[in-house]
Amino acid sequence: MLELLVALALPFKATLHAPTHTPKVGAKWAISIRVTDLGGRPIKARLTMRFLFAGVLVGKVDNGHVFTFVGTWREPKGQEITFPASARGQKLTFQAVVTARKRTTRLNYWVRPR
Repeated sequence: MLELLVALALPFKATLHAPTHTPKVGAKWAISIRVTDLGGRPIKARLTMRFLFAGVLVGKVDNGHVFTFVGTWREPKGQEITFPASARGQKLTFQAVVTARKRTTRLNYWVRPR
């Protein structure tokens, strides 16, 4: 319930798009993040991405780099996320931490590499 109240209070909308919850080990997994104002217009935002296992941080995407973008963010072509063999069968949470207009939200997406 608290997350719902926080989401309603955000001055922006952030969405995560991913091709599958079950990516192949070693294959490219291309995600995108879109951030808009409440009217649907693209806005400036910051993004960092990480992986959690049972709620515990186990890895950072791009070494924890913080990206700044306007509207939509995608991994550069050829640098998409890939899962190592050690992740096969593990249920992880991909978390995108998005900050815009002095507020932060976390977009969670479960994955189980196969």
